[in-house]
Amino acid sequence: MEREDQREWVLRKMSVDKVWGIGRRLKAHLADLKIETAWDLANANTKLLRRKFSVNLERTVAELNGEACLELEEHPPAKKQIYCTRGFGVKATSLPPIKEAVSLYASRAAEKLRRQQHLATTLHVFIQTSPYDKQYYSRSTVVQLPYPTNDTRLISHYARYAAEQLYKPGFSYLKAGVGIIEMIDRRYMQSDMFELGQPKESDQLMALLDGVNRRYGRGTIQLASDGIKKKWFMRQQYRSPSYTTNLFSVPSVHI
Repeated sequence: MEREDQREWVLRKMSVDKVWGIGRRLKAHLADLKIETAWDLANANTKLLRRKFSVNLERTVAELNGEACLELEEHPPAKKQIYCTRGFGVKATSLPPIKEAVSLYASRAAEKLRRQQHLATTLHVFIQTSPYDKQYYSRSTVVQLPYPTNDTRLISHYARYAAEQLYKPGFSYLKAGVGIIEMIDRRYMQSDMFELGQPKESDQLMALLDGVNRRYGRGTIQLASDGIKKKWFMRQQYRSPSYTTNLFSVPSVHI
């Protein structure tokens, strides 16, 4: 939109709840103030809106009038913790499927860890039954890794070992999770001459693993401990298509 009349035409046609950050409840409150379109909102009294609602709405009004208030974050900051947790599609009543799930979640967390160029030092592992079960069971533990690492094999090994310690027979487990709760930026890691660190071979292998999975799809190469059939895997038959991240999800029209 290059002209003022174009901006005004669009805002007059747009319902106020189509503006980012304004939902149904806020729409109802704005309607009491005779604010029903984005144009009404752009011309509203900002001091009144801030007093009745929040400073965020005041900033939204400024944005509608061409004043930039929200900075574009081109490079999101690295996460301080990385978690991968999922519910099971079929409840697990034995240890093997739980270890498979924990291994897979550890692999996913390690992949995200390498993407932001960090090394893990401490893991958090948990397993639990459904909170609606008569016998609810939930346990977690924290695991210290032998040295800072982003090697999927090592992280998965310690996560599976933790799951073995947490598991208690006689329950139907619904959920498990692995979190990397302490990590360091590998650019600033200080080596220790008395303790072994991650070998260069691990870095080369992980680079190969990520490269193949990026090119041919996640899971092309994985640990055998992640499981093959995965009967416990989360049900996703009603998941929305990934139009913005997966080219094959975009509908094709044949004429």
